[in-house]
Amino acid sequence: MSFEDLKLNPAIIKAILDAGYTTPTPIQKQAIPELLSGHDIMASAQTGTGKTAAFMLPALHLLASPSKTQGRGPRVLVLTPTRELALQVSEAAKKYGKYLPRTKVISILGGMPYPLQNKLLSQPVDILVATPGRLIDHIQRGRIDFKRLEMLVLDEADRMLDLGFKPQLEFIKSTLRGEWQTLMFAASFGPKSEPIAKLFMKDEAVMIRASY
Repeated sequence: MSFEDLKLNPAIIKAILDAGYTTPTPIQKQAIPELLSGHDIMASAQTGTGKTAAFMLPALHLLASPSKTQGRGPRVLVLTPTRELALQVSEAAKKYGKYLPRTKVISILGGMPYPLQNKLLSQPVDILVATPGRLIDHIQRGRIDFKRLEMLVLDEADRMLDLGFKPQLEFIKSTLRGEWQTLMFAASFGPKSEPIAKLFMKDEAVMIRASY
């Protein structure tokens, strides 16, 4: 199977080939078709198996079509447990989306000056990558509008729970309205993941376990 077989937007395929990739990894082969079909998924795979591209490529494919809702808030929200991971996700979004027109990616992280973050959030954004605590700061200040949200990604969900982010995730979920696709990615899912899965996922969510 090639990336062309996954029926991704040609502009995304071009960026993937530029990056030197020709064959999707197992997690990408399993997750991308389900995501392009609009399903919620819970996907587990080890670090280094291509999980970021497994959700970012379908997210960018979604953004290739115009939003049906007016506004400046994000169409894709990615939550990560650490600043370092958030920066990696943002770089991947920019790398694979470089040939898509007018795709704005921003990161909202601890350690960044608030004036810079406020300026970024005052402009239309397509993909917002954030750590939970800093995102909540801006939600409580009324600086983020989620009415355009179409996809929510919980990246390294198991690590977020290990770091004690469950209350923050519950708060963020309580601020969202409407319909969106939810993706949970982790190295593994265990009993401690069940409350968050029940909170965020639809009953018909697809479970994927991939080995490299």
